[in-house]
Amino acid sequence: MKLIFCDNTLWGLVNFRGEVLKHFVQKGCEVILVAPEKEDAQMQTHIPEGMRFIPISMGRTSKSPLNDLRYFVRLLKIFKSEKPDIVFNYTIKPNIYGSIAAKISGARSVAMMAGLGYVFINDNFVTKVARLLYRFGLHFTTHLLLLNEYSKTLVETKHLCAPQKMILLKGGEGINVTDYPQCDNASPTTTFLYIGRISWDKGYEELSTAARLLKSRNIDVHIELIGALDPSYPKSVPVERVKKDEAEGLVKYLGFTRDMKSVYKRKGIVVILPSYCEGMNRALMEACASGKPIITTDVPGCREAVEERVNGYIVPARDSKALADAMQRYLELSDDCKKQFSDNSRKRAVNKFDIKSVLAVYDNIVKSCTESCQ
Repeated sequence: MKLIFCDNTLWGLVNFRGEVLKHFVQKGCEVILVAPEKEDAQMQTHIPEGMRFIPISMGRTSKSPLNDLRYFVRLLKIFKSEKPDIVFNYTIKPNIYGSIAAKISGARSVAMMAGLGYVFINDNFVTKVARLLYRFGLHFTTHLLLLNEYSKTLVETKHLCAPQKMILLKGGEGINVTDYPQCDNASPTTTFLYIGRISWDKGYEELSTAARLLKSRNIDVHIELIGALDPSYPKSVPVERVKKDEAEGLVKYLGFTRDMKSVYKRKGIVVILPSYCEGMNRALMEACASGKPIITTDVPGCREAVEERVNGYIVPARDSKALADAMQRYLELSDDCKKQFSDNSRKRAVNKFDIKSVLAVYDNIVKSCTESCQ
């Protein structure tokens, strides 16, 4: 069995789907990764053992039809040469052009909508065209994986894909919970840790405003940021703004790291993500498994990580005051309550986000595609 996994960054493919890739290598499949080779210096990665990597050029955020056509032609050449049994596509352009190229080359294809993202959050000429292309590309897939109920409902409402093709991964893409053991979080000080791309649509403005509000209440609050500054992304926060907020003492930017396990071992951490929309946020799943309390927004892909006042707080999106109030409530909790939040986060991760259920779905997809070809 030859499987191709196609994404818009090699880092995303290895980081978010690594357990799936290793699973199929262990089952004896030939696993090929197809993604852009040149990535941001912060997001370099290595090819896992037992896999082959084919680099491909792609304008991840380019709106040029010519660039997209070149990407499609390159994909088609790769698929025709490699003759895969199944192609798994992730993110917008692979989902569109990878699905079409797989159909032409005679391979089965599976798409995943990890999140609705820029194309669905915004409504302009470019995003409308993108949604039309999405509908066309998804017509050729055998299955469409979705990570939350809201995304599934929206895809159905907009008739982007036939309902019988859709599969809902209720715990998102999952994590190997044994890789993220619960750590003692007890500490006399609290750090609110934001993990993710530094962008407006992940609630950066609300977070910095909440910090200012808390300081105006004479509350000593520590907010740290870990993630990539991504200038190519339309909603990226300029580095000058981050530096300005640092100078005011609102946030502290720690840069990008590949060693999140060490980060989760730190004590006194509360993971905070005021995002506008997610697929199923991986950092929140990892934080839960590590026993970290969560403060996040009442949006798809975020709220699934929290049970209100059990392991954290859920606040409305784009509401700085509610975010500040939730942070203050946590700071005022007793040490026993904070420990209970930590314990409950771990339980939630084990019950909802274990990768084993996701691997079973992938196995069933491969089995159904194989049987339909016989």
